[in-house]
Amino acid sequence: MTRAARTSDARLNRPRMIHDLPFAETIDVADAEAAVGEPSPCLPAATSVWYLLGPLRSGTLIVDLTGSTPDDPVVRVYRPPRSAAAEPEFLGCASPVWNGRHSLELPVLDDDELLAQIGTSESRRGTIVVRAEFRN
Repeated sequence: MTRAARTSDARLNRPRMIHDLPFAETIDVADAEAAVGEPSPCLPAATSVWYLLGPLRSGTLIVDLTGSTPDDPVVRVYRPPRSAAAEPEFLGCASPVWNGRHSLELPVLDDDELLAQIGTSESRRGTIVVRAEFRN
């Protein structure tokens, strides 16, 4: 696993592009403070890093945060907004604090692109281990 060169640069308006799965990375949350006004369904967002995954093929996307050191890692997944004025479409979230889970599984369709918001709900220290994979 490698750490993003600049996790603070991976924001909703300029997510880090991930074209190939499986993917793994370790995030230092001290470098990833959430921006004011970011979406935060399920739990508040203290830190966040945004990824754009795709285009994908039909199957299941799994985003797993097992091995993260904060007690409150959270993954939220969205469909990107259809226009600059629109909000991303929320699809689901997982967190040991929210639903007792470190991973989120979502069905995807051919050519889907999905946004993953990875972060914490309160912690501002520690590392999040992110793994994303695709299953048919």
